[in-house]
Amino acid sequence: MTPAKLLTKIGQVFPDADPADIQRQLDGYAGPERLRVHLAILKLCDEDRRDSPLHYVDTACQDHRDVLMWAESPQQLRPDWFSLSVTDRAKVVKADRQQYARWLAR
Repeated sequence: MTPAKLLTKIGQVFPDADPADIQRQLDGYAGPERLRVHLAILKLCDEDRRDSPLHYVDTACQDHRDVLMWAESPQQLRPDWFSLSVTDRAKVVKADRQQYARWLAR
């Protein structure tokens, strides 16, 4: 992922907002895997129809892995995950990857 892709996604998720303002809000998270986390936050905002990324920025500042998991692997958080067969788990992982790739590609 590139900073240009991040700007594209900001425009898609927040079409009526000032991109620089959204970027400033995202910059509230400056920890590990910064670009990846910023994209995950945008995906979560897109799904939740939030008007600001601040909720997820705050969460990422506490533990960035939470927003990564919610955005990139939501089905792996299923309550029945540990009762799934290895084959079914592999299908879920593949489906999660595909849904995230579709969101990134749009």
